[in-house]
Amino acid sequence: MSSFDGVAGAYRRSFATLCAGTVPTLLEVTAPGELHLDVGCGTGDLALAAAREGRRVLAVDPDADMVAATREAATLEVAASAGSALSVEEAGAPLLPLPDRSAGAVTANFVVNHVPDPRATVRDLARVAAPSAPIAMTIWPAAPGPHLAAFGEASRAAGAVPVPSARLVPELDFPRSTDGLASIAREAGLQVGRAEELLWTWRVAADELMAGIAGGVGGAGRLHRAQTGAVRAEIEERVRRLWAPYVETDGALAFAVSAALVVASRP
Repeated sequence: MSSFDGVAGAYRRSFATLCAGTVPTLLEVTAPGELHLDVGCGTGDLALAAAREGRRVLAVDPDADMVAATREAATLEVAASAGSALSVEEAGAPLLPLPDRSAGAVTANFVVNHVPDPRATVRDLARVAAPSAPIAMTIWPAAPGPHLAAFGEASRAAGAVPVPSARLVPELDFPRSTDGLASIAREAGLQVGRAEELLWTWRVAADELMAGIAGGVGGAGRLHRAQTGAVRAEIEERVRRLWAPYVETDGALAFAVSAALVVASRP
């Protein structure tokens, strides 16, 4: 089970805006082809941005609520404009619903770091990509960003009861870094053309970020939901104090965040 199952609404309010920080780069490195496949589309930010550029997009996600959220967003997009060449399906790697070598571009934005078998996922991305088609993948680095580091500190200080680890067993895991992602791309027979760290500033309201955590998104959400009401309240009080130095003049939080990017292709 994914740490995002059943939390699409909370994710859309919070961490979706964080993940959207890589969208401009992912569009830049995947020039329009016959078909742009967006794997793990979440609530649809990348898929919709690609469709706005005139690309024919297939967006897939294994979570039914994420699929519903993306379809809703696509419907609103069509109503507000001339139309959108975007279709959405409930599916995911390593069982992508496409023939071999059929996608002209593939994106997997913060997918490989969340799946049960990262190597099988990357092999399936390679399978569906046409020769020379760009496959652009991002992951979070091993070290948590400042927003999550503060949450971890607040949880420990509040005496939060730990939850079972969601880490993969060693034989399935890989180093959560640019080099680590590039290495499993090469294991899948891909040629790595670009491997680098992306840096940006994530601006989010404290209430929205807390809503994402309280809604159960990711590891922080799993931990938060496992606590008693009193502990949850103490965590929230403490973490808001720890977030306070990141507040800007307009009241929003501003966090410096990073991600690993790898762009590869099959020979």
